[in-house]
Amino acid sequence: MRHLRLAPYLLIAPSLAFLFLLFFVPLIQTIALAFQSDAGPSLGKFDQMLGDLDFITAVKNTFGLAVVVVPLQFALALGMAMMLRKLRSGRDLVMWIWTIPLGISDLAAGLVWLSILTERGYLNTVLTPCSRTGSSNPSPSRRVTQT
Repeated sequence: MRHLRLAPYLLIAPSLAFLFLLFFVPLIQTIALAFQSDAGPSLGKFDQMLGDLDFITAVKNTFGLAVVVVPLQFALALGMAMMLRKLRSGRDLVMWIWTIPLGISDLAAGLVWLSILTERGYLNTVLTPCSRTGSSNPSPSRRVTQT
């Protein structure tokens, strides 16, 4: 009887170990590294970050995305759940198709998008011959010029 009470904890133990090793240990190391400098403990990295010209813009963009994306994902998830609830046939197929993206690594998906959308990516390679200027840079006005 005692074995049955321990079973759920034994089954979740490997997941907790991986979570601890692959998330919490690097998190603690990163936090410790943020307060280190050559001279010892310091807040210099935070001062450098706050002094960066793009910091405020990055914070605004992050919160702006969170305000838009989180409610949008919630609404889409509710809509998908209600749609799935109404389905009589093909429910398993729809569930299977919807879960396919969960199996794709975020890193792999990011690398694919990067290879498509960069200046020399697949999409620009296809679209460059269609442009009037023939330039591979879609917005020449944003080029950095050296003085």
